[in-house]
Amino acid sequence: MISSFASYLRKIAGVAKDDYHIEGIKIFFSAPKPSSPSSENLTLEKEKAKEANFQWVAYQILFSKPAKEEPVYYIYSVGLESDGRERLPDKVFESDSNWSGKNKNTPTKDMMSGDVKRTFPKILRGPNLHPDKFAQVVYVNTSDEDKGRSYSSKDFRKFFDNDFYIVLNPRTRDLKNPFGKLIGVRGAPEKEVKK
Repeated sequence: MISSFASYLRKIAGVAKDDYHIEGIKIFFSAPKPSSPSSENLTLEKEKAKEANFQWVAYQILFSKPAKEEPVYYIYSVGLESDGRERLPDKVFESDSNWSGKNKNTPTKDMMSGDVKRTFPKILRGPNLHPDKFAQVVYVNTSDEDKGRSYSSKDFRKFFDNDFYIVLNPRTRDLKNPFGKLIGVRGAPEKEVKK
């Protein structure tokens, strides 16, 4: 009864799940260039074990809604904390099939960002930083030495799922790579760092 009522409310608001189609996902991050990684770090600590060289930056999905003439495109965009948690406020704006950002400062009145989150919970809860099962995903590096370089999910895993990249996360002592693999622990003796 409650779920059918929620579906009814979504339809009244113009947010029927079946109406929307994900066209693609872009996840922005900042990290040293993998083809010639330097010792570049995002933090400079006295102890090497406390340094980090990878941070998440932003998350966007391009989705469409059918219309009489041709589909209408939207981008849902949210900033990310360095460790990948969402950094509100998030927004939804009209776009086109080529990811145009010309309306990024004009949120759409057609829907709220919460509606989009409820429509795509498997992707936007968290948000999901490795959603390659759900849509075409492109990872975009914003670091100066690799600025604008795009990586497919496969290439992103190939280049960034290793012990060199450590995610900047001041909230925990655990040092993890972008895929959540434990690399070490801040303040742990060198021999305890590798598990």
